[in-house]
Amino acid sequence: MAHLRTQIFDAILARLSAIPEFAGDGKVKRARTSAIRESLLPALTVTWAEHQETAELRPCAGPNGEDGYDRRLPIDVIAHFKAEEPDIEFDRIAVLVETVLGHAIKLDGLVIEMTLSESRAFVDRATGIALGAGALTFVAEYKTLAADPDTAAH
Repeated sequence: MAHLRTQIFDAILARLSAIPEFAGDGKVKRARTSAIRESLLPALTVTWAEHQETAELRPCAGPNGEDGYDRRLPIDVIAHFKAEEPDIEFDRIAVLVETVLGHAIKLDGLVIEMTLSESRAFVDRATGIALGAGALTFVAEYKTLAADPDTAAH
């Protein structure tokens, strides 16, 4: 079985890929390893590379008294696009993403809750020109057993 973190990412990717505009092959990916072809725009990348997951010990989290962890995982949904009005395009995409993930706060029981914590548009600081990308950061709160990170704890 996969780490619960991977299961969470898979559930998010499935929901985002179900948005008609992002249903094509390569339109939604986790942690891209190459540049996005312009023909795929708009596209979404889901990652946690900009943040770190934190964990705190939770005694007696399992059915037999096993210890576990309360985890907090920040997840960026990065929107890549090309538009004359970048702020308006980012907001349009944000509505699609927030609507889909807002209806899945518990991700079918994988998390306690997943909520939006921040949004930001990317701009070249030297020129002030929009870079055609923005990010919505969601935070997934979940629990695992300490010795079995693919299993949700109580």
